[in-house]
Amino acid sequence: MEQSYDYVICGGGLVGCVLASRLSHAGHSVVLLEAGPENYSEQVMSPIAAPRLLGSPLQYNLLTTNQPRFADRAVHNHVGRLLSGSSAVNYGLWTRGHSFDYDTWASAVGNERWSYKNMLPYFKKSETHYDPEASSDLHGFSGPIATTAGARIYPLRETFRAAFSSVGVQYNPDTNSGNPFGFGKFTENWKNAQRQPAGKAYDLARATVITQSTVASVTFEGDNHIATGVTLTNGVEYKAKKEVILTCGALKTPQLLMLSGIGPEKHLSQHGIKTIANLPVGENFHDHISAALFWKVKHPEKGVTVGSPLFNKPEFVHGNPMEWIATISTPREELIKAASVDKIDHADPYLKEPRGNAEIFVAYAPIAGDSSRPPDGTLISTPVVLLLPTSRGSLTLADTNPLSDPVLDGNYLATETDRAAMRAGVRLALRLMETDPAREVIESENPPEGCPSLSSVSSDAEIDRRISVAANSFYQNAGTAAMGTVVDSECRVKGVKNLRVCDASVLPLPIAGHYQAPMYAFAESVADLLLY
Repeated sequence: MEQSYDYVICGGGLVGCVLASRLSHAGHSVVLLEAGPENYSEQVMSPIAAPRLLGSPLQYNLLTTNQPRFADRAVHNHVGRLLSGSSAVNYGLWTRGHSFDYDTWASAVGNERWSYKNMLPYFKKSETHYDPEASSDLHGFSGPIATTAGARIYPLRETFRAAFSSVGVQYNPDTNSGNPFGFGKFTENWKNAQRQPAGKAYDLARATVITQSTVASVTFEGDNHIATGVTLTNGVEYKAKKEVILTCGALKTPQLLMLSGIGPEKHLSQHGIKTIANLPVGENFHDHISAALFWKVKHPEKGVTVGSPLFNKPEFVHGNPMEWIATISTPREELIKAASVDKIDHADPYLKEPRGNAEIFVAYAPIAGDSSRPPDGTLISTPVVLLLPTSRGSLTLADTNPLSDPVLDGNYLATETDRAAMRAGVRLALRLMETDPAREVIESENPPEGCPSLSSVSSDAEIDRRISVAANSFYQNAGTAAMGTVVDSECRVKGVKNLRVCDASVLPLPIAGHYQAPMYAFAESVADLLLY
């Protein structure tokens, strides 16, 4: 059976839903194919259920190869496997990063479409922002996604405001202004205590949405290798009159490209796949990583963290139990020293000031760690996130079965610059908890089993050892079908026709923000690119 549409979109995640909505409402026939189910149950929609989605059947749960800098551990990398993709399973964090990240992207690919100036209208188009301090020059107030800054006031708000100020981190009234530096209110996209999955926030009524349908390969015709459609694992074919668009995410899109004959020729030949376009698909993988510190509170009976019977205001379950978020740069002297070890050229944009190398946030629950620390009302955590990794990993095929997981080598913390950035972030988190305001409420650090407690004067080696046992992926996968090498600056796959990749796979460089907000803006920009 064969069916024909103007656009065949493979992958019903965040970007796929936005494109299907915008293209179908503009009068184009669109089919959106998603491997997972449609599921908007309470398990998905409730903020307090978000941690329980990790490792569930609603996610792809890839296990990396053993990572030398993670104490030779293999770590899980979780992404959504349902309609709306990771927008239906994430924690709702909403950060843009720094304007320079986008300007660097635009410069790297030679297309000003991706500069911050030209992305800003799409950030605004995607959001309805609730914050009395927000400027209409910087935020949208009529978009599909409701976002809120500082929606709830937790018992320790002023304690940690004072603690950040005590370590010299300045208050930033709008960390999504294009300048995220300092600490500011936590911005999220929960609305009325409910998640906003992309497939609900963007109207898909005019698109044909087919769930539980895994694409096996893209089909091509002619010597010019024109993409004409896709074939599912069950043999059903869908034809594209205009284009095939891959939006399967940075883990599954490169797998589909390689199964379709687009990728490194040597690797494809090892699996008996005929090469259509010899491109470095699966290379340039980059991902944010996190390492959390956990802290025992002095007076759990006061109800200051999740799990305490007194941590019970109704609004506390309306979103994540997080309050302040801070973006920092690696101290200049440490950065230059580390960059010299990695032989990073002094003119590299990575060394231009300022760059948001790491992020710290305060969570009133033991998050971003292992399940051995239940939310019992006694713990606060301070996750440290590496935002601009210079390490690059790879994704390759395990076999030719589209249902198999690909092989993911994150190559995490391979560079000294990455290790220096994480080290600086952890050291700042330690200093934060040693301030007088924090010491009024914190009794001690709660280290992983077998690890000594850390302090701000711990040696680099001691901090590195802690990071190696505590670090995990933060599930911000990107770069595996990068602009400039695999696709051009308008997302068209090189060496073939009528095929685009439109997801985080195309990001040539990391962005110092959680990718949900950038990907909504990216999707809106791509929609206009296709329509106009």
